[in-house]
Amino acid sequence: MASSAVEAPSRAKVALELACARLLALQHEGGWWQGELQTNVTMDAEDMLLREFLGIRREDETRRSAAWIRSQQRADGTWANFHGGPGELSTTIEAYWALRLAGDPPDAEHMRAAASFIRESGGLEGARVFTHVWLALFGLWSWEDVPALPPEVVLLPSWVPLNIYDFACWARQTIVALSLVKAHRPARRLPFDLAELHGPGRDAGARRAGGARAAWLLRLARCGCCAGSRWGAPSAGSFAARRPMAPGAGSSRRGCTP
Repeated sequence: MASSAVEAPSRAKVALELACARLLALQHEGGWWQGELQTNVTMDAEDMLLREFLGIRREDETRRSAAWIRSQQRADGTWANFHGGPGELSTTIEAYWALRLAGDPPDAEHMRAAASFIRESGGLEGARVFTHVWLALFGLWSWEDVPALPPEVVLLPSWVPLNIYDFACWARQTIVALSLVKAHRPARRLPFDLAELHGPGRDAGARRAGGARAAWLLRLARCGCCAGSRWGAPSAGSFAARRPMAPGAGSSRRGCTP
């Protein structure tokens, strides 16, 4: 027992030294490190969608992005969020959509496989909130079915639960930008729709979408609490309200549990 306890720290020290030596060997003579930063295909798909929305998408860029997205498709027709992971609904929807934008016909074998998985997994109705936002930007989803996020949240003082400064910088810039997009509700029509991606029961899908919105708000609330809110368990009701809040109207603590 004592010998084993002594060996464990020794093995950990050896592992640490080997890891440090490996990192130092990879260091550039200028003092920095260089490596590939890889993510899932939603980044490439959303880049294509944004360029289409802004009217600046180019065929050469689209061709390269589409080739990469196709290369990451799994044998079962899906796309995953991480290497070796299971097929993921929203990621597969966005990848399929980007390939449609690139000109891949919906009756192609790889597209039919992806569409089949999407429908069986709940269809567009079961997608994540961010995917619904992208769909709404192109008139493929109702803005009314996207969670409310009024831009007036920026007026909340720092002592109010779930104010934007309770969030990390990356989450803060996402929340503020999305609140502006949601307020203006822009839409740019595509020459095609995604009717083939709806789930087997639109009504059931709508209920799933409602559940997804509730889950999104709950995650938002938890994120705000964990980020250092000074209060107990705040309510997310103010974020779910459909009517924008006018500056100075009512109490900023309404709905919060001190």
